[in-house]
Amino acid sequence: MSNVLIRDVPAEDLEEIRSAAARRGTSLQNYLREAMHAQAAYLRRQEALTQAAHRLRGRRAVTQADRDAVLDAVDAAHSGRAEHLSDPQR
Repeated sequence: MSNVLIRDVPAEDLEEIRSAAARRGTSLQNYLREAMHAQAAYLRRQEALTQAAHRLRGRRAVTQADRDAVLDAVDAAHSGRAEHLSDPQR
């Protein structure tokens, strides 16, 4: 893993972050590592969305009926899975 040094952090900002880490029961280093990981994941998702938008540019939009059908199918699958998981015979 790489190391990072951040200079010139305002004292009040650092104290706020230290307090947040303490409330979470973790070290400042771990708190900042998790924050950096979350930010990197966010940036990767944004890039994926940008690429998808670029690939879809100029294509016909999905109809509301098609959207509703997909969402209904997802809801039905979730309900079926929940019933399956809550069945004591399984």
